[in-house]
Amino acid sequence: MGYNTGMLICGLGILSILPAVSCLSAQVSHRDQALLTPRGGHQGAVHTLIYDEQERLLSAGDDGFLGIWDIPGAVAEERFQVSPYAIPAMVLRPGKSQVSLLERDGIDQYRIAAWDYEAKQKLFTLNFRYPVSYITYSGGGNFLILVQQGNPEVQFIHAETGEILKAPDSTGALSFAATGKSERTMIGYDPLGVLSYWDLESGKEIRRFTVPDHIGTPILFGNNRFIGGIDAKGLVILDAVSGTTIVRERGISQGKVFALGGELPEFMCLTTGPGASILYHFAMSTTGRLEIKNQWPVPSWLPEVMSAVITADALVLGTLDGGVWIGKQDGTVTMLEVRNQESIIDAAAVASSLAFLSKAQVLGFIPLDYTQLEDKTLIPVEPSSYTRLASDPEAGEGGMDGLLLWQETPTGSFPVIRTLGEDAVPAPQRETLVLDRLSLRFPLRTAVLRGEQALFLDAAGNITVLSIHTGERLFSFSSVASLDATLLKDGNILIGQSVVSGNTPFLMVNSSTGETLPLGIAGSVGVRVYCGASGVPYGITVDAQEGRLTTAITKLSLTNSSHATQLAAYPGEDTGFSLAESRGTLVSTLGGEEAMLYDARGMRPLKRSPGFPVRLIDGGRYCIALDTEGTIAWYDPESGTLLALFHLYENEWILEKPGTPLIRGRLNQRAQAEDRER
Repeated sequence: MGYNTGMLICGLGILSILPAVSCLSAQVSHRDQALLTPRGGHQGAVHTLIYDEQERLLSAGDDGFLGIWDIPGAVAEERFQVSPYAIPAMVLRPGKSQVSLLERDGIDQYRIAAWDYEAKQKLFTLNFRYPVSYITYSGGGNFLILVQQGNPEVQFIHAETGEILKAPDSTGALSFAATGKSERTMIGYDPLGVLSYWDLESGKEIRRFTVPDHIGTPILFGNNRFIGGIDAKGLVILDAVSGTTIVRERGISQGKVFALGGELPEFMCLTTGPGASILYHFAMSTTGRLEIKNQWPVPSWLPEVMSAVITADALVLGTLDGGVWIGKQDGTVTMLEVRNQESIIDAAAVASSLAFLSKAQVLGFIPLDYTQLEDKTLIPVEPSSYTRLASDPEAGEGGMDGLLLWQETPTGSFPVIRTLGEDAVPAPQRETLVLDRLSLRFPLRTAVLRGEQALFLDAAGNITVLSIHTGERLFSFSSVASLDATLLKDGNILIGQSVVSGNTPFLMVNSSTGETLPLGIAGSVGVRVYCGASGVPYGITVDAQEGRLTTAITKLSLTNSSHATQLAAYPGEDTGFSLAESRGTLVSTLGGEEAMLYDARGMRPLKRSPGFPVRLIDGGRYCIALDTEGTIAWYDPESGTLLALFHLYENEWILEKPGTPLIRGRLNQRAQAEDRER
């Protein structure tokens, strides 16, 4: 490869990555295997990698999770969700364990969020009308610099509070901006070919240069001395002080550049094109020449590289398939060790047990009281094609309880009622009733079990109530406006519906006579209804006021609508959240990123598990939640304290309790299969 403008190839050696996979068990043998629990990896592309000031590797990408990696041990150490959306970019705040994330849902959500990743605490979230194309922290870390497509002005945001600060006027449509540590001056790049400097105290432009146009995703490096990127003519390096083109390399015409951070005049460049991709580690010499410190031919078997960073002694790559790979000086490249959970997708309290369904089509049973899970316990599991569970909220512990298994979409299997004994062990003598007399249109919206009845609502608005003993149809009702339905304590039906022709959002139906009673509650749409063990009904409305949508939870009164009490309101539309009662306390995931307790003391958050909560279950003395990782979490419903976490894996389960050693065991069906194979 030839370099013009005096480029020098530095003879520091070329490290070739070979298609070799090293033994990970040897790399982590120094760790206590009894306590070793590698976390899960990313699901989807890894768009951004950061090596922080405490020598930890941070990663983020399409799945909305922040990963923290142990590089010496080559293992995933921590993983928790920070966004419901994809994260295409992440920047580190200087001198802090804080990051700012760019979030996109691919349609119309454009947000940034700031997190303290050590405390697992969100500092703020801001929503924007236009797509955010660029974020970075100022040199001293006191504010964020943000650029939006469609907004011609750069924005400054307070790093702790998210407050919008005064920024220079009329900067033009910049695609890149940065400040020095003093934060007195800002440099900006306009894709039309303008490099400008701004005095931040006066907000005025103080210098401008004509430079190459349309440099894609430019980076600033070398203590803010150089700007690098790739344009239509190839790799280009500019002197940031004068705007002069220092290096022009036409041989690198396609690819990405990555800033390494710090004061060293170094950066990385991933070239793409015909043949193998190559990752270069470049440095600017003291004489202004571009040097190659190292180059790595990317193996053809490696998935597409989306991000890269150099740590203290290794190269780390993030790939399109969610992998995080480490390349070392011995010429090997190895995927960092992860241990992905088997996601639990639904659960229900039945008798003294908690029944659960996994994404891998397994039905299992664990004690409802997590303290009864002992080390080396075999958990009973069995194959199941169902995707949803329901149980009677009024059923007490220790009795003969019913478990309803159903699915939203047609798969050829009718819903079934399982009657289990006190130990909840599935056995042939346990009664199973197939509800094959159910005639509904799929998909099903909901299924509810209460007393001796099971209620089903389909997408066409048809409601059917069946006997859980005989499977006979007891009652039916139809309304195309019906969106949700539940059985009340007295056997009547509460319906949430669209408001048309003067209707109200909620309707009560007498299941004996068919008589209907509208509930006079304000709201455009009754999207959800719920009635727990206490018998108190709740309704969720979505309403438009002054052009803005609001989702509200209301404690309903069936005798006097004026006695209804609104418990919470969310500034937006959220129809997929979960509700549950636990010891008389209502818990909700309204808003999507945390669960809140609602009682006489007001609203209090549950301490979060690794993922965002997606389903809540009344666990008697506990509040139980499922998160986006498929983890089961137990909470104290009085304080919101996290008590325990249950993780399911292919061949074992693990229970985590704060401040105590891990408890783990196996799954009986799989353990027996493994024993037979041996």
